[in-house]
Amino acid sequence: MRLAVAALTLFAFTTSAQALTIARDGAPVAAIVVSPEATVAEQHAAAELADYFGQMAGCAFTVGDTADGPTVYVGPSAAATAAGIDADALGDEEWIVRTVGDDLIVIGGRPRGSLYAAYHLLEDVLGVHWWNPWAETVPERPTIELADLDLHGEPVLQYRDIYRIYGYDEGRFAARNRLNRMGDPPIAARYGGGMNYGPPYHVHTFYLYFRPAEYFADHPEWYSLIEGERRAEHHQLCLTNEELRQEYLRKLREFIAQTKAEAEQTGAPAPRVYSISQNDWGGQCQCENCQAIAQREGSEAGPLLDFVNYMADGIAEDHPEIYISTLAYQYTQAPPQHIKPRDNVIIRLCDTTSNFTEPITAEMNKPFHDFLLSWAQIAKNLRIWDYAVTYADPRGLPKPTVHTYAADYQFYAENNVEGVFTELEYPLKADVRDFKVWMMCKLLEDPYADQDALVTTFTDGFYGAAGPMFREYIALRDAAVKARPSHISMSASLQAVATYMTLDVITQAQAIFDRAEAAVADDAEMLQRVRHARLSLDRATVMLWRQLTKEWVARGNTPDTIPLDRDAVAARYADTWRAEIARRLPEAQHAQSAAELESEQVRYTSLPAYIAPAEKFADLPPERVHDFTADMMRNWKNIVQVVRDEEAESGIAGRLQFPTEIDTEKQPLDRYVLPMPWGLYDVRNKTGRASATIKPEDVPGPGYHWYNMGSFEIGPSYYLYFFWSWIIQLDIDAAWDDENPDQKFDIWARIKFEGPAFPHGDEADANAISVERVVLVEAE
Repeated sequence: MRLAVAALTLFAFTTSAQALTIARDGAPVAAIVVSPEATVAEQHAAAELADYFGQMAGCAFTVGDTADGPTVYVGPSAAATAAGIDADALGDEEWIVRTVGDDLIVIGGRPRGSLYAAYHLLEDVLGVHWWNPWAETVPERPTIELADLDLHGEPVLQYRDIYRIYGYDEGRFAARNRLNRMGDPPIAARYGGGMNYGPPYHVHTFYLYFRPAEYFADHPEWYSLIEGERRAEHHQLCLTNEELRQEYLRKLREFIAQTKAEAEQTGAPAPRVYSISQNDWGGQCQCENCQAIAQREGSEAGPLLDFVNYMADGIAEDHPEIYISTLAYQYTQAPPQHIKPRDNVIIRLCDTTSNFTEPITAEMNKPFHDFLLSWAQIAKNLRIWDYAVTYADPRGLPKPTVHTYAADYQFYAENNVEGVFTELEYPLKADVRDFKVWMMCKLLEDPYADQDALVTTFTDGFYGAAGPMFREYIALRDAAVKARPSHISMSASLQAVATYMTLDVITQAQAIFDRAEAAVADDAEMLQRVRHARLSLDRATVMLWRQLTKEWVARGNTPDTIPLDRDAVAARYADTWRAEIARRLPEAQHAQSAAELESEQVRYTSLPAYIAPAEKFADLPPERVHDFTADMMRNWKNIVQVVRDEEAESGIAGRLQFPTEIDTEKQPLDRYVLPMPWGLYDVRNKTGRASATIKPEDVPGPGYHWYNMGSFEIGPSYYLYFFWSWIIQLDIDAAWDDENPDQKFDIWARIKFEGPAFPHGDEADANAISVERVVLVEAE
């Protein structure tokens, strides 16, 4: 059902004779009534109306259980029944706001409907807005009069979950903006509770049920069989083991009984969903029974779903209201060919590879699009696990995605998806986070709402006079990524962002924010909001500085005349970061965040401002040469360190020295001796595209040398990886041209091998491999 709220503001206030008066000249007129039998959430809905009516009119409203004269009835009441409203027939979150004579009915289904009715009245009719957990707008209206209202709505998507809100407010912001889950922190009963998961957790529960330290010694047969050996560390369970199934079901039943008892005590809704889902890594069981199902079904989702269906059948009779949730994730993303989820099973389909700057219906996102449609055909209950941040360092860079929200949510709603879980961590440094969270809230509730109108509402309301400039900035980013497409998935790196955040785009964006700051210079709070919105741009400016300088020099200029000031930008973003720590992070994280800022600033401001092109390719036309230096690489866990190196032509290198300081046992030297593999990987299609090895005989001598992998076509989601472990990855999107997609590139890397374990190595040196830079040359 679509929400019927689009035209509310057209008749929100009136002075007609039929107006319902809530307050007049700063004094209360209408009473607020809630039944003594009302739920905690319904009582709180009445309290919220009293609070905000009072703030608007400048007077105190009270809540009672009876009244004479004009009355606002909240929750089930005799007045609602007399008006023909059957509260019991309303959905869990369905709501109604209706004037009846001199009274106003504010009612909804349980547990959250009446709260949502109150919040829609305040927001859509009276102009109250909750921008983030700390900022709100409450209009001053000494006289509050309402025209005849008959509003009725229900969220389009049943499950609306953003991980996380970080308000530490028991769910106040979530409820006011109609989220019914906010990640791990529960929503309190007075805010309607949430669509919580039962214990032990909402995801990756295999080892939470059966921790290897506790069970593996006595029951190795419960764990994955790999190459003839039962393994537990970073593996999965043997899903066809009958004894394991019975014990798993017994524990599940205990969890259900426990949480139902706890819910009766707290008054919050009991969890109705329990996760039975794979661990967050590979290692699926290769035993004969598990693989028989996997091969029959054409997917590892087969044995997983067979196991999950067993659990669902085991609780269906005693707990018909309970659902079992599992993942379609990584190796289980492809749906099975024959087996179907039971009706009390929820599939959470995880989008780990799509380009989030394009809607799901875009051609480049066809793999996930097709997975979704296939799951939608066999699953009665389907949810999406979405990613609104990137997990490759440095995180929180400009990511133009808001323009895709409405289209994606509409597509989900029209294809059997009941809800969306979105990972949006990093409350301080995530890209324009306040704007994105608010837009998600509104469009998860109603994907068919006017997105442009929502953008204007937020930007003018939250940024004040700087609102038009912020919209200009968002439009600039959207146009930039359309002009120079880049594959921004959950693992996108700095180099992927560099594809569209060019010198011209960044220069224009900084000028826009200069005007935005000037527009609110006299309002300290608004200025800080604008600066926080600018943070991702400022960080990108500093981190991409050498690439920006390279662009500038390629135009015939000198590095020192670039029309940006790196030090000033770095100082501004440091000030912004420090100012937001106390507001957005708990005290226990303050020192860590400050240290992270310091480390980031040292790394990116201490690098050379300009690095000359590689000498080997100096005679080639600059437009054919795409140069990537060590600081652009994505280094897993920073096992490979970016260091200064006098022997490196660029002055820096990614150095892997043995023994490693991190993951020492997992990165043994003997796995890195030559031959050394490297290759190309296509993220979108989840496949390797090319590979090669550097053999001992390929090393001509000590020091740095250029190594050629070959000539290959590339795509918008390709990266270059090094070593068997792939702990160095380099996004090469910037070299790809969508107008010439068949262009081949000669791929070169400048590498140094040191120490006795490598050819020509000195016995006195530590064993190490240093990757200085990568160059892609457009083949003729």
